[in-house]
Amino acid sequence: MDNPKIVNDKIIFTNKPRLMLASKIILAITVVVLYVMQALVFFPMYGILHDVNYGDFNFPAIFILLGVSLVMGLSAFIIAIVGAVKNEAPVTIVTVVVKAVMIPFFGINLYLWIMGISGMLNPFLMLGIPAVGFIGVCLTYVYMLMTSLPDILYTIIFCIKNKKRPATFMIVGVILEFFFLGDLIGAILLHKAFKDAIVTE
Repeated sequence: MDNPKIVNDKIIFTNKPRLMLASKIILAITVVVLYVMQALVFFPMYGILHDVNYGDFNFPAIFILLGVSLVMGLSAFIIAIVGAVKNEAPVTIVTVVVKAVMIPFFGINLYLWIMGISGMLNPFLMLGIPAVGFIGVCLTYVYMLMTSLPDILYTIIFCIKNKKRPATFMIVGVILEFFFLGDLIGAILLHKAFKDAIVTE
């Protein structure tokens, strides 16, 4: 679909956005994997803090799920690039839903890292707090960014391929996609911008 129709300055995609939809489905599955991984960390830590036996940390499963989520996020990103090059419609509403569903994940994630760091408040472990905090921030940012990158790259490729000047909502949306909490607002703005710019059949 290299030459979509343009009617009244709106782009009409006549083919189904198979690759873009596949990319978003992979992102949605990735969110489920991240929640399962988080549960494997949360319950043992909660049990330790409240002196309840919820089982031990299953570190092999945690690291495997972390690896799976990162690979799936990368796959969704690559598929989205191919879909954008093929000029498929963006399916941005799925990104909005994914980011909304991720809000509790980030809240629990913050709680877990704070609890983990608070357990290091002794003379022998305090030197490691900055490193642990840095790792926590970086990992959390990667989780957020991998749900943002498909739409960010799609927007850039969409504007270049269709020789369209990016709308204000597109510019602001792409910028907000790089920031915590702002990424949901950015996803909503991008959805609004593409809803105004394209027509799907």
